[in-house]
Amino acid sequence: MQRPISIETNRLILRPFEASDVQPYADIRAKPDVIRFLPGGVDNAEKALEIAERTVLHFSALWNDEPGYGPWAIVEKKTQALRGHMGLRLLPELNGQTELLYMLDDQVWGAGYATEGALASLQYGFGFLPLDRIIGLALPDNEPSQRVMQRVGMARSASRVEAFGLTAVEYSITRERWGRRTR
Repeated sequence: MQRPISIETNRLILRPFEASDVQPYADIRAKPDVIRFLPGGVDNAEKALEIAERTVLHFSALWNDEPGYGPWAIVEKKTQALRGHMGLRLLPELNGQTELLYMLDDQVWGAGYATEGALASLQYGFGFLPLDRIIGLALPDNEPSQRVMQRVGMARSASRVEAFGLTAVEYSITRERWGRRTR
């Protein structure tokens, strides 16, 4: 079976970013509460359009180049509104591990979209990609993100990780553990 580049969940469409996503994505990235746990933090809110242009181009290119997968744009089915990004990203700077990452608009926080999209992303990673392990990174104070990783079956590592100029906690799940979870 050919690997799809877009997937759907009950309430979300996860698809590669398109040029038309730049402005709505910038609007999300301009919100200090949304980006406070991302590299650069709230100082990047002023540069949201520039960062959105660069990120949309980079994330969409990953689907056509190596590694052939990357983060998706999250589109809410009900409204067709862009709600952030979600998916998997290869991290050469961390020995080629693949990271589950997500950023959602604060308008949909608490709706369960992060968990729904994370489960779909892990299913994609273990169902369509030859991944044996997927990690998730969060700043120690980002408890909502850590709860999402726990809900999808990821386990916290005892050690901290230096990534993107930040010290993060690491969660991970293996193909074997995912298989036991989905039986």
